[in-house]
Amino acid sequence: MLKWIAIGLTVVLVLIMFNFYGPLKGSTSSDFESPADIENPLPECPDSPNCVRVSVPSEQNEDKLFENVLRALEKMNAHEVDSNSQQLHVNAIFRIPLFGFLDDVVIKIDSYPTGAVAHIRSSSREGHSDLGVNRRRVATLLSNINS
Repeated sequence: MLKWIAIGLTVVLVLIMFNFYGPLKGSTSSDFESPADIENPLPECPDSPNCVRVSVPSEQNEDKLFENVLRALEKMNAHEVDSNSQQLHVNAIFRIPLFGFLDDVVIKIDSYPTGAVAHIRSSSREGHSDLGVNRRRVATLLSNINS
């Protein structure tokens, strides 16, 4: 019995360490670089490590970038996607498979001198830390948009 308690406590301790220092650390906007001259119109992230907000310029025109965003969200199996092609705005919901938590992704496409810019905000609805889920989601989204 004591052996299982020790194993359980060790697992919890490792998860806590990964949450702060390792691959499971929470997500923050500082995980990505946004150009200083681009103002992101999406709401700021809270102080908790469960949200990413970034602006990413692209050489694609607005319509092509919007199409690629929708294609990337489909490839990533978003639970729900609500898009407005007139305003170049997307609201997506992702469901975390094991626990069923819902995460929100908001994307707004704007013009940019050399093409377009994607303003992205990915945030957890619940909990203090997301174990890096939003950081990895935005990285995957950006990778899928550019491929």
